[in-house]
Amino acid sequence: MNQQVDIEKYLEEFRSEIGNLNKTVKDLSDDNARLNRRVEALNVENADLRKRLSKYEDTQPPKNSGNSSVPPSKERMGDEIKRRTSSLREKSGKKPGGQPGHEGNTRMMSVMPDETEDIQPNYCRECGRELSDIEGVEEYREECVGVRITPVVKRHRFLKKTCTCGCCNHVEYTRRKNPVYLSSEIRALVVYLNIVMCMPYNRIKSFLHDVMRIDISEGSVRNFIEDAGDKADAICERTASELVKSPVAGADETGFYVNGKLNWAWILQNPKLTLTWIAKGRGSKEMDDRFGKDALENTVLTTDRHSAYFSIKVKGHQICIAHLLRNLNYLNELDKNQNWSSRLQVLLRKAIHWRNTNPETTADTSTWMESLDKLLNENLDKFKKPFRQLRNSLRKLKDHVFHFLQDPRVPSHNNASEGGIRILKVKQKRSGGFRSQTGAEDFMAIHSVADTAKKNDFSRWNAVLALV
Repeated sequence: MNQQVDIEKYLEEFRSEIGNLNKTVKDLSDDNARLNRRVEALNVENADLRKRLSKYEDTQPPKNSGNSSVPPSKERMGDEIKRRTSSLREKSGKKPGGQPGHEGNTRMMSVMPDETEDIQPNYCRECGRELSDIEGVEEYREECVGVRITPVVKRHRFLKKTCTCGCCNHVEYTRRKNPVYLSSEIRALVVYLNIVMCMPYNRIKSFLHDVMRIDISEGSVRNFIEDAGDKADAICERTASELVKSPVAGADETGFYVNGKLNWAWILQNPKLTLTWIAKGRGSKEMDDRFGKDALENTVLTTDRHSAYFSIKVKGHQICIAHLLRNLNYLNELDKNQNWSSRLQVLLRKAIHWRNTNPETTADTSTWMESLDKLLNENLDKFKKPFRQLRNSLRKLKDHVFHFLQDPRVPSHNNASEGGIRILKVKQKRSGGFRSQTGAEDFMAIHSVADTAKKNDFSRWNAVLALV
C-alpha cells in the first residue's frame, strides 16, 4: 500500500515538473518569436539606413537635376550650388557678359511723355533777384518711368433724350444685378497673376487689397479664371488642329495633384504653338484620345525615352540628347575610373556642335552610327548596373539618337516641352496643387494660349486681356 502511494506521489511530481518545463518551453518560444520580429525590424531599418547613407558615399552619388531627371526643387542645397556654377554646355572660352561688338539695350526717351515737370532756379545766385518772369532754356532732360496704381472709378450714365416730336430716345443697355463691377483690365490682371505668375487666390486677394485698395473675394477670382478658361478652350481646339499638321513637334508629361488625386499633365508643342491638357494616365492612349488615333503619323516627335511615345504612330522619333548627357554625368560620378560614359558624351556633343555650325545641312549619319555602335557593343559586364541599363536602352532606341542630323527642323533636345510644362511644378509648389478638376483644366487652357502668344512675340498680358 505504501509503495503504491509513493508511485502516485512520484507521478504527480513528474507531471508537475513536465508542466513547468512545457511552460518554460512556451515562454522561450514566445521570446524567440519576439526576438525574430525585432531582428526583422532591425534588418529593414538597417537596409533603409544603408540606402540613405549611400547617397553620401562616393560609390553612390546623389541624383540631381544635373545628372538625372530629378527637378531642381528636390535637390540638396549642395547640389543646387553646384548646378549654379556648372553646365552641360562646353565652355566657349569667352568671358562672361556682353561680347565685344554686342549691341547694348538702352531705355530710350519717349516721343510724347504723359507729364512734363520743369525744374528751374527761382532766384539769381549772384544778386538774389526773383527769376519767375524770365523764360528758361532747356539745358538737360531726363525721364522717370513710373506707374499709377490707384484705381480709377468711371461712372457710366445712360441718358435718355426726348425729341421735339415727343419721342423718348434711349441707348441700348442691360441692367446688371450689381451696377458696380471691375474693369476688364483688373479681371485680366487677376487671371495673369494666377496663370502666368502662379499666385494663389489668397495672395492675389491680398495684393489687390494692399497695393490697389481693391477688395475682391476668392469666388470672384475663380469666376474670372473660369470665364477666361471657357474662351481659351475654343482657341485650344484650333491649336490642336494645327499641331497635328506640324512636321516636327515635342511632347512631355508630368504628374500633379487635383484635390489630392494624382493626374497627368501632357504637352504637345512646336516653335509656334503650345497645347497642355489633363489626362488620367501617362500611356499612349492619352495622346490618341486628345488628337485622334494616328493623328501624328506625319510628325517627327521629340521626347524623352518614356516607352509610351514609341507606341504612337509617328513619322519618326528624336530622343532628347540633353537627357542623355545628364544621365551620363551620373555615370561619370558613379565610377570615376572608367571613360565609357565620357566618350559617349563627347560623341553626342560633337553631333550637337556639328548641327549648330551647320544649321541648314542634312547629314549622312552612317559615320555617327558606327561610332555609336562601337560604344554600345563594348563589354560592360564589370561595370555597375546603371551602365548596362543605359546601354540597353540606347540599343533599342539607337535609330532615334541622330535624327536631328538628318532633318535640320528637328531639335536635338526636348527643352521646349519641358519648359512649357514646368509651370505645373511651379504652380504645385506655390499652391500645393489644384482643388478642382475644372480649375486645373482652365489653368491648362489659359497657359496654352499665353505660351503660344509668347512664342509668337506677342505679350502674354495682351493674350490674357483678350480672354476676359
